[in-house]
Amino acid sequence: MFTISSEAAATETQRFLFIGDLPYSTEQRDRLSDVIIPAIRVDDFPFLVHYGDLKSGSVPCTETLITESYTQLMGIWSKTAETNQLPTVFYTPGDNEWTDCDRRFIGDETGGPMSELKALDVLRRIFFSEPIQVPSTWNYERQSLYPENAIWRYGRIEFATVHMVGTNNGRLEILMDDVGVALAHVDARDEANRAWLNRIFARASHFRNPADAVIITTQADVTDPDEFAPCTPSNQMNCDAYSGFRVQLAKHVASFKRPVLLVHGDTGPYCIDRELGADKAPNLWRLNAGGDYHRPLDATAVTFHAGEPEAPFSAQGLVDGEAPAGQC
Repeated sequence: MFTISSEAAATETQRFLFIGDLPYSTEQRDRLSDVIIPAIRVDDFPFLVHYGDLKSGSVPCTETLITESYTQLMGIWSKTAETNQLPTVFYTPGDNEWTDCDRRFIGDETGGPMSELKALDVLRRIFFSEPIQVPSTWNYERQSLYPENAIWRYGRIEFATVHMVGTNNGRLEILMDDVGVALAHVDARDEANRAWLNRIFARASHFRNPADAVIITTQADVTDPDEFAPCTPSNQMNCDAYSGFRVQLAKHVASFKRPVLLVHGDTGPYCIDRELGADKAPNLWRLNAGGDYHRPLDATAVTFHAGEPEAPFSAQGLVDGEAPAGQC
C-alpha cells in the first residue's frame, strides 16, 4: 500500500527542477558552478532530476571526469543545507556518458576512446552502486539490474526515470564492442524499460492511492529517431529505436486519463506541447527542457497546476525565467 507524501499532498501548485545537456565546455561549466547551482541552492525544491549528458560527446570518458561530475551533481546542496535531509538528486544517463565514448576522434593526453559497454559499467558503478537518501514516504524504487530506472511519489505526482539515450538508443555507432553483444544489451534494456513503464503506471493507477499526474524523465528525444524503419531481427540498427516506447506510453496515458509529462533533452528546441500523444492520448505533454548549445544555459523549473486539465504543466528557466515555446 502506498502512503501519501505529506510534503505536498495538500498543495495545488507544485514546482520541480530539471537540468541536463550540460556542461559541454569550460564556459558552460563555469556558468553551471557560478550561476545555476547558486540559484538552485537558494530556491526551495524537494529534488532535482538530471536528464543526462554531463559532458560533451567529444571529451574523453575518463573515470576521473565522471567522478568529478558525480561529485558536483550530488553535492549541489551539501554545503548549504541546514537540515539532516538534503534535497535528493536523481539522474538518468545520457549518450555522451557512454554510447558515444567509443568515438574515434575522442582522445587527448587525458585518455582516448573507451568501449561503450565499459563506459556504462563505469557510469553505473560511480552513480548507482550506493543507494540514495530518499524519504520513506516517497515510496522510492529502482529497477533490479537497471538501477538508473527509478520511481518515486512526491505528493500526488508519480515521478520516474527511464534509461533511453541518443545515438538511436545505442543502436548506432558501435565502434569498439562486439556489435551483436552490444545490440543484445540494447534489446535487454528495451525489455526492462517496457516492464518499468508498466510498473510506473501500475503504481500511478493504484486504486487505494492514484496519482493526480505522472512525470517521466528520459534523455532521448523519442520524437526524433535517427531512422524511421521498424526495428526487426534483420534490421536492429538503422531503425526507429523509440517507436515501441511511444506506442506503449500513449496506451498507458490514454488509460490513465490524467495529465502525464515526458521530460527529455538531447535535441535543441526548448518547447512544450501535446503533439506526442495527439488524438490517442491528448493528456500527454512533452517538454524538451533547457540545455545544450541552443539557448542560454539554465535549469528548467516545471510547475504542476492541479485542477487545470488544459494546462496542467508550465515551465520556465530558473535563472532567466524564459518560458518554452508552445509548439515543438
